[in-house]
Amino acid sequence: MAPFRKSGVTGDKELVANLRELAKGFTPAEIDAAATQSLRPMLAKTKNRLKKARNFVGKYPGFPQPKVPRSGGHVDEGIVVRKQRVQRKNKRSYRLGATRRSRYLLHLVEFGTAPHFQPNFRGGWQHPGARAHPSLIPSFDEEASKVPGTFGRLIWSTMAKKISRMKKAPRRRR
Repeated sequence: MAPFRKSGVTGDKELVANLRELAKGFTPAEIDAAATQSLRPMLAKTKNRLKKARNFVGKYPGFPQPKVPRSGGHVDEGIVVRKQRVQRKNKRSYRLGATRRSRYLLHLVEFGTAPHFQPNFRGGWQHPGARAHPSLIPSFDEEASKVPGTFGRLIWSTMAKKISRMKKAPRRRR
């Protein structure tokens, strides 16, 4: 019977521990960060389009110019990316949408308005209507196909960083 000899392989326990750590997956915070970051180009394009439709001198002839800064913020300032909900442990959804004052105005800017009567301003007057300034839909159409790829790259880079920080086995001298 041959005597038992060491194989010279080290780090097996560390390797197993590292693989178990990787098998746990990503933390919810890492997933949330990658998801919101992958939606940022869509958010930026939407905000840029909405800024072009802001109040400007001559937009409302004969009307007082709005106060600056606006008390509830401009429509573009209320557009955000947020986590919608978490179903079960690993089913998450995120939305690009409006908050604050923008919730009530975004659809009017996006689709425009027909001529209508305004009873509560200056004793009532006939509003001439407003043309549509599409911003959310075109941004979605341009960027929606890029979001999954960006999300994948961000998650992969998160995994690569996690691997590089893992404990490595001590090297043996020969």
